[in-house]
Amino acid sequence: MSRIRLLELSAMEPEMAEIVTRVDEMTGDSTAMRAVAHRPDIVKAFGPFYWTLQMEGLLDRKLIELVRLGIAQINQCKNCLGSRYQDSIDQGLTEEMVAALPNAENSPLFTDREKAAIVFGQKMARDHYSVGDEDFVRLHKYFSEKEIVELGFDVAQFIGIGRLFAVLDATNTVCAIPRTA
Repeated sequence: MSRIRLLELSAMEPEMAEIVTRVDEMTGDSTAMRAVAHRPDIVKAFGPFYWTLQMEGLLDRKLIELVRLGIAQINQCKNCLGSRYQDSIDQGLTEEMVAALPNAENSPLFTDREKAAIVFGQKMARDHYSVGDEDFVRLHKYFSEKEIVELGFDVAQFIGIGRLFAVLDATNTVCAIPRTA
């Protein structure tokens, strides 16, 4: 049961109720959205940020999915662990890769570029103080500065939102991202 009262649609302002309804229609569960509906202004402001970052970014979807799932393994996010973005599968993501994420650094399944991003995300999720200059030298070898900033935002929101929903005990029982792989 959520640690924050889940708002009913009738208690929400109309635009927030519409957002929650859309999430429920897409996923079959609006638990997390009903918990954060107490601050519709933040939810409405976050939506365009998330969409731009996830769907209009510079980084390819397979790379972002590898980073997301590597963080989800550390966070033990049930929603994220059980879901996959179809476009990342279309770009070559496999379940073998997902299983290899804990040892990504030594796996032949990943490119050096993917390893740099995955390890950065894992370090940020485990202990952000462990990220050092050598990590940024490595990132600069494979990514532009714009891409590094985007990767940082991706990692931050994967860690933060996942942990927020976990501590609120407001995780969806199903996720908007169907597991199709």
